[in-house]
Amino acid sequence: MAVEKTELPKDSRLHGFFKKGDFLDCYSVQLGRENLPIDEVAQHIFIGLPAWIDTLLFLRDAAVGPFGLKKTADLPRDTAMREKVKAGEAINFFPVQSVAENEIILGEDDRHLDFKIAVYRDREKPGRISLATLVHTHNCLGRTYLRLISSFHVLIVSARLAALARKLG
Repeated sequence: MAVEKTELPKDSRLHGFFKKGDFLDCYSVQLGRENLPIDEVAQHIFIGLPAWIDTLLFLRDAAVGPFGLKKTADLPRDTAMREKVKAGEAINFFPVQSVAENEIILGEDDRHLDFKIAVYRDREKPGRISLATLVHTHNCLGRTYLRLISSFHVLIVSARLAALARKLG
């Protein structure tokens, strides 16, 4: 099952956070299973990251630490699979901001940028899962950081969706 770069679905609540100049991308994959709860799908994406992603996160933390930015290692973590996920909890180190039937939004704010991630299931094609990222930068540090990590971001998103399709396809 191929991962595709797509448009953010029109009814995604992530649109409500978008401001002019923000970074927004969306990638989608078709799963064979259609009726999984969206919070279960999100947990499969973000829990049990492969070692190469953990290594990139370790390097990221080492690089941003001197600039006073939040490190993933310092964020609250929950790596247990749960039947239900609620706003205010975390999936791995990603804080859950909202949960709806077909979309879960995670995100974190920092002094250099704010980001939100939406895991979205298409209502018309329930097996179609989209993973969208919205980034609002606050300053030059945020814009530089975004440029530096953008290629890694695409690699990670594509890899996680491909892993999701292999696991739940």
